[in-house]
Amino acid sequence: MVSVTGAVSARVSQFQAALQRKSFSHYRESFAEDLSFTEAVGKYPDRNALYAYMHHYLKYLAPEELREHRSYFSSHRRGFGEDAFHAMWWLLLREYQPRYCLEIGVYRGQVTSLVGLIAKLCAFECEVHGISPFSPAADTVSKYLKNIDYLEDTLASNRRFGLPDPQFLKALSTDTVAVQHIRSKVWNLIYIDGNHDYEVALADYTLCRDSLAPGGLLVMDDSSLYTDYRPAKFSFGGHPGPSRVVKELASSELRFLGGVGHNNVFSNR
Repeated sequence: MVSVTGAVSARVSQFQAALQRKSFSHYRESFAEDLSFTEAVGKYPDRNALYAYMHHYLKYLAPEELREHRSYFSSHRRGFGEDAFHAMWWLLLREYQPRYCLEIGVYRGQVTSLVGLIAKLCAFECEVHGISPFSPAADTVSKYLKNIDYLEDTLASNRRFGLPDPQFLKALSTDTVAVQHIRSKVWNLIYIDGNHDYEVALADYTLCRDSLAPGGLLVMDDSSLYTDYRPAKFSFGGHPGPSRVVKELASSELRFLGGVGHNNVFSNR
């Protein structure tokens, strides 16, 4: 019997082969270009081609430190996400260099540590915050590992990459203390990856939208179900809750910058 990990690796290999054959052959030469996030979106307005570029970028163009980071979090269920997202974060942060960053829904720290790592590699100051229950607390579409001290596990992974501890708040995003924390700053970047149920995703979006700096970035995870993105077999289009928030609100209230897989990037107008 083929393991789940083996099956996913095989599908990733098939996708890489497709990049080198005919599926994206008309992009093959330009995939070698090291673009900014804005340049990549402009060159690949088709979501599927943009995803393919990001997927290719991590393997062939990204700093080795990013590949090592992704490999670490891909093992032992330390993190979710897809390879293309590491490239997305690299291109996005390298270009915008946000000063104050917040993630809602930290899980085991893949993105908070990645933000810190990219800031370190690009030599810009970035204060990283995270709000999470740091527990197996789930929603209607998710289940998480038990018997893990999520906070200590997250801090240990962060320190493994020689990064300063982020400013973590152990709470649900809807708790009063969390709401106060979000309102306490004007954020340059907020990544919403918390509870996927519509009511909570909507509350997170509304609060975070109002706490963005002018030109600040908001990234919605798991939110591409109602777009023209067509996931590869190893990829994922998103969940109904965040996808509905993007369709009904974010796409009209904020400026859409680009979508990589089920991540959608917006800026405060």
